[in-house]
Amino acid sequence: MPLSPEENQQLLERLVFTDSTAEDWVQDVWALSPTLGETAARLVDVLHGLMESTPDDKLENLLQSYYREQFEE
Repeated sequence: MPLSPEENQQLLERLVFTDSTAEDWVQDVWALSPTLGETAARLVDVLHGLMESTPDDKLENLLQSYYREQFEE
Protein backbone atom coordinates (compact mmCIF):
# COMPACT_ATOMS: atom_id res chain seq x y z
CA MET A 1 0.00 0.00 0.00
CA PRO A 2 1.50 3.35 -1.01
CA LEU A 3 2.30 5.90 1.66
CA SER A 4 0.66 9.30 1.75
CA PRO A 5 2.77 12.29 0.65
CA GLU A 6 2.90 13.46 4.27
CA GLU A 7 4.20 10.07 5.43
CA ASN A 8 6.87 10.10 2.70
CA GLN A 9 7.99 13.57 3.79
CA GLN A 10 8.08 12.57 7.46
CA LEU A 11 10.16 9.47 6.72
CA LEU A 12 12.59 11.40 4.52
CA GLU A 13 13.02 14.00 7.25
CA ARG A 14 13.63 11.21 9.76
CA LEU A 15 16.35 9.82 7.48
CA VAL A 16 18.07 13.20 7.29
CA PHE A 17 17.56 14.51 10.81
CA THR A 18 17.47 11.14 12.65
CA ASP A 19 16.23 11.84 16.19
CA SER A 20 15.10 15.45 15.79
CA THR A 21 12.91 17.56 13.57
CA ALA A 22 14.22 19.81 10.83
CA GLU A 23 13.29 22.82 12.93
CA ASP A 24 15.13 21.50 16.01
CA TRP A 25 18.19 20.80 13.88
CA VAL A 26 18.16 24.37 12.53
CA GLN A 27 17.91 25.73 16.08
CA ASP A 28 20.81 23.53 17.22
CA VAL A 29 22.98 24.73 14.34
CA TRP A 30 21.90 28.34 14.95
CA ALA A 31 22.97 28.04 18.59
CA LEU A 32 26.44 26.98 17.46
CA SER A 33 26.79 29.61 14.75
CA PRO A 34 24.23 32.14 13.53
CA THR A 35 25.85 32.21 10.09
CA LEU A 36 25.61 28.44 9.73
CA GLY A 37 22.13 28.58 11.24
CA GLU A 38 20.96 30.79 8.36
CA THR A 39 22.44 28.32 5.90
CA ALA A 40 20.78 25.41 7.73
CA ALA A 41 17.41 27.20 7.58
CA ARG A 42 17.78 27.76 3.83
CA LEU A 43 18.75 24.13 3.37
CA VAL A 44 15.61 22.97 5.17
CA ASP A 45 13.50 25.37 3.09
CA VAL A 46 15.01 23.94 -0.10
CA LEU A 47 14.48 20.37 1.12
CA HIS A 48 10.81 21.09 1.84
CA GLY A 49 10.43 22.82 -1.53
CA LEU A 50 11.94 19.85 -3.33
CA MET A 51 9.76 17.40 -1.47
CA GLU A 52 6.64 19.43 -2.25
CA SER A 53 7.48 19.75 -5.95
CA THR A 54 8.55 16.13 -6.48
CA PRO A 55 5.79 13.82 -7.70
CA ASP A 56 4.58 11.48 -4.96
CA ASP A 57 5.63 8.29 -6.77
CA LYS A 58 9.18 9.56 -7.33
CA LEU A 59 9.44 10.66 -3.71
CA GLU A 60 8.28 7.25 -2.53
CA ASN A 61 10.76 5.48 -4.85
CA LEU A 62 13.58 7.67 -3.51
CA LEU A 63 12.54 6.93 0.06
CA GLN A 64 12.45 3.19 -0.62
CA SER A 65 15.91 3.23 -2.20
CA TYR A 66 17.39 5.10 0.77
CA TYR A 67 15.82 2.70 3.26
CA ARG A 68 17.02 -0.28 1.20
CA GLU A 69 20.57 1.10 1.23
CA GLN A 70 20.40 1.69 4.97
CA PHE A 71 19.33 -1.88 5.71
CA GLU A 72 21.97 -3.38 3.39
CA GLU A 73 24.82 -1.79 5.35
